[in-house]
Amino acid sequence: MDWAYQYRDPETLYLNITNRCTNRCSFCVRSRTAHLGDGDLLGDHEPSLDELLDAVETRGGPGRYREIVWCGYGEPTFRLELILAASPVFRKAGAKVRLNTNGHACLIHDRDVLPELGGVVDRVNVSLNAPTAARYLELCRPDSSTVAIEPSPTPGAFWDAMLDFLSRSPDHIDDVQASVVGHTLDSEETERCREMAEALASARLRVR
Repeated sequence: MDWAYQYRDPETLYLNITNRCTNRCSFCVRSRTAHLGDGDLLGDHEPSLDELLDAVETRGGPGRYREIVWCGYGEPTFRLELILAASPVFRKAGAKVRLNTNGHACLIHDRDVLPELGGVVDRVNVSLNAPTAARYLELCRPDSSTVAIEPSPTPGAFWDAMLDFLSRSPDHIDDVQASVVGHTLDSEETERCREMAEALASARLRVR
């Protein structure tokens, strides 16, 4: 399991720190291949802070990159403490830090973590993925068993958590973007997502 990898942009380094995820998305590429870019992203061993920093150094160090992105084959905010510890190191070296997330962090940790993330992240991309709760549950298939809180959240709670995270992100993070997977939605649904992103967070929509 590679903890640091590159994908397309030579000035961007991606960090793959967990395979745990609250969603079981029907479109997720991890169900088809272990590889993305130049990394092998499936595995069981999650890195410690020292192991992750060493992995970044083997890729030339954080100062080599314009941007370092928390994004791999899992939801990175399961490793919140690692994000909070490592991101300042990357920023001190001159790299911008982006978080790609499904927006479930506050549900995962059963508290509001956005103020903490806002202190270490320059940009956030939130996976909106659908214009309605019904379509979200159909496409993203959230799994309540992945969240260790009581009572166990309903599937709809994951949709609500994502919308809440997206809507409050601009209060803590300067650059907020939402995203959808283009081939899973028709043009009308994509436009509704674009309108939602603007209304909720004044965020632009990226169609992946």
